Amino acid sequence: MMAALERYQQQWEELVDPWFDREYWLKVNAELDELRKLVAALPELSADLMEVIMRHAQLLRSLVKPSAPQVKAAEMAALRRKHAVAIDGLRGKCLRLVAASY
Repeated sequence: MMAALERYQQQWEELVDPWFDREYWLKVNAELDELRKLVAALPELSADLMEVIMRHAQLLRSLVKPSAPQVKAAEMAALRRKHAVAIDGLRGKCLRLVAASY
């Protein structure tokens, strides 16, 4: 789960920076699908993954929404922070579950 989350976050950052690149888009979607499959075995992480998916969708919407460059930059920065917080929250909960199992 941790490795899949790391790969997803890395692919996401690569997607957002050169927007829009089909290869990165496919990689990000593959990583998100992998996270969904892994969370199916760990239902206690479902709400946290839903937060990541929600932030993911908000960022995608912002990327394609027409707006002034300064407005878009500020909005993207805020949404990227929220997305990173959601990923960190999922990562932290995953680490706590792993630690508790030992």
